[in-house]
Amino acid sequence: MTCRVCGRRLRTEASRARGAGPVCWRATRPPVHRPPTADLGPVPEAIPGQTELPLNPHQPTLWSL
Repeated sequence: MTCRVCGRRLRTEASRARGAGPVCWRATRPPVHRPPTADLGPVPEAIPGQTELPLNPHQPTLWSL
């Protein structure tokens, strides 16, 4: 039996049952989105003693002048 995607010979029983090899099977399946596992907790709003700088698309430095 051959892979229905690429035509290579299928070697395992699982591949024969699917009709595609493991590489072609993963390539034709939708990606699996897993939720993040670590909960970092709430993000602090502000750190005492620190000032927030405005976000600029380009902050000039000595090397960019």
